[in-house]
Amino acid sequence: MAARSALVFMLAAAALGAPALGAGPASAAEPDPTMNHAVFSRPTGTVAQQNAIFMQLARIIDRVPAGGEIQMSWFGFDVTDVTDSETTPDLPGRLLNAYRRGVRVKIILDQKQVGQRPYQRLLPVLGGDDTAGSYIVHCGDKFPTAVRGCIGTRRIDYSDTSVTAYNHNKFLTASSIVLNNGTTVSNVVFQGSANLGWWDANEAYNNGLTFSDATTYQAYRQYFADLRSYRYSSTGNNDYYWSTPSGTTYRAYFFPRRERSGQPISDPATDTIVSVLNSVTSCYYDDNGTRRQTDVRVNMFSFTRPEVAKRLTALRNAGCWVDVVFTEASADVLNALGSNVQLTKCNYNVGPGRDIRTHNKYMLIDGAYDDDIVPRVFTGSHNYNISALRQADEAMLRVMGRSIHDDYLADFWHVRDTCRANGGAIR
Repeated sequence: MAARSALVFMLAAAALGAPALGAGPASAAEPDPTMNHAVFSRPTGTVAQQNAIFMQLARIIDRVPAGGEIQMSWFGFDVTDVTDSETTPDLPGRLLNAYRRGVRVKIILDQKQVGQRPYQRLLPVLGGDDTAGSYIVHCGDKFPTAVRGCIGTRRIDYSDTSVTAYNHNKFLTASSIVLNNGTTVSNVVFQGSANLGWWDANEAYNNGLTFSDATTYQAYRQYFADLRSYRYSSTGNNDYYWSTPSGTTYRAYFFPRRERSGQPISDPATDTIVSVLNSVTSCYYDDNGTRRQTDVRVNMFSFTRPEVAKRLTALRNAGCWVDVVFTEASADVLNALGSNVQLTKCNYNVGPGRDIRTHNKYMLIDGAYDDDIVPRVFTGSHNYNISALRQADEAMLRVMGRSIHDDYLADFWHVRDTCRANGGAIR
């Protein structure tokens, strides 16, 4: 039986044009992944700038040693086949190489990805048994007639449409990576905003952050285990929400989160972003004898939660600087943002069939927050829409510190100013 399994594996590998068993990373000469700083895609830049997030992921995957483990969960994984290179990495191929050198590769996708080329390439090699050492599965394979996420299964009916649950995650964890100088970094987490498709590279602004932190790494592993286990439940868990402890550099939040009993889905008391904004304690603060203004900046693909908009407006009216960039926003949100918030729509055309948008989902707070003035970044897969809060499998990450904040601040200015220069200025 062992010989037969090995033969099947070798035939499958050969059919995929794979390197021999035991082959090392496909790109050992490539630079190390960026650690403890964010990377950002530039959709109108060079190929390397467009594919910056894919390159980052490839460099993480390539450096996981034999005996290590990769866990990843993604909403969209639909890249078409490419000839692998440093600036245009073949991510499914890099994952297959990792598997062949002895890395356990575990992948959970949204169910809509089963018809896409990456799933079709990876399934014959990794298999679809989520009790095995490696696998690729999706949220709907235990209940194939249901449209659902893995944890979130809720359907919300509106007057003009219905929205079903989905797995919107965009994260990868690696047990360890070995850098080019031989240093081993353990407990690696990548959290991004981009799906793994070419649209996300050449038509969208996106971000990704990679760091090492044992507590956060274990939290993402627990979340991954729950994504896997709730696939077996017909009801899922639509009040799953939890977070890691506050007061640390990194804090992770995992969704969906249910509104209070008897309250509307807009219930602000159970909206995590409303709670974050309620923690802004003052719009002016003392910084070593200098009086400064608290700044709140939002860079968001989809914004449909008016309670968040109301809180942003209240902060602006209290004297904070509030600056919002968006691609999609509901009329209720635009009305709630009032007339004082600086507002930029990011959706401009650069050629036939090519519309540039922000696909980011981050907020920056620089000022008086709780009992300190440490800048914060909130990023991840979590849009400021109802489905992200109440239905979808989502992860959001909070990072404290000036260095990471300033990475994102530079990106915010770039996206905002470019979009305003291309007709996006609203006020």
